[in-house]
Amino acid sequence: MAPAEAEATPFDRSIVRQLARDAANKPYKAPDTKLPDNLKDLDYDHYRQIRFLPERALWHGETLPFEVQFFHRGFFYAPRIDVYEIANGQATKITYRSADFSFGSNTPPAQDIDLGFAGFRIHAPINKPDYYDEVCVFLGASYFRAVAKGETYGLSARGLAINTGEAKGEEFPLFQAFWIEKPAANRLSADRPRPCRSDADDQHVLLRTQRPQRGR
Repeated sequence: MAPAEAEATPFDRSIVRQLARDAANKPYKAPDTKLPDNLKDLDYDHYRQIRFLPERALWHGETLPFEVQFFHRGFFYAPRIDVYEIANGQATKITYRSADFSFGSNTPPAQDIDLGFAGFRIHAPINKPDYYDEVCVFLGASYFRAVAKGETYGLSARGLAINTGEAKGEEFPLFQAFWIEKPAANRLSADRPRPCRSDADDQHVLLRTQRPQRGR
């Protein structure tokens, strides 16, 4: 999978911060949840039939320390997010293609429709050098979870929690866009800044394929 169909634009992290500040100063705008009729009312069993094809993963076959797979929108995950690849100081939007997914008994959407994504997951060879395990998932509201070598997933975390435990009710911010930096072939980490619509200027995550050694 490659973002070559989209136009690349210059990128630095100040752009993400400014997007977040601009969004925070505007009235809340609900996310895009429109889906084709055959996908908008999926139950769990039909949604789980929609699978991203591993051979279509971003950076697959490039011998890099990470690969990225994407989640289709539908079921509880109707809000659209956009994902950009950062390479050589340029940001390129990852184009949705129905051909990158298998749909099981569901009817695939038209080839020319751009649905964006519901989320994504990052794979890395943390347990075996020849197999890319899932190591981190971003899916739903601002939820994400990660796992280390030899371990299994525990509880999910949130990128931003607002008014937790308040009588007036908790707010659940939504991820809107992600910028994923393409790692170098010999690099063991990947940086990814992202904006939120609420009171944080930006957020930043650093992923590593192995734990750093502690000094003795």
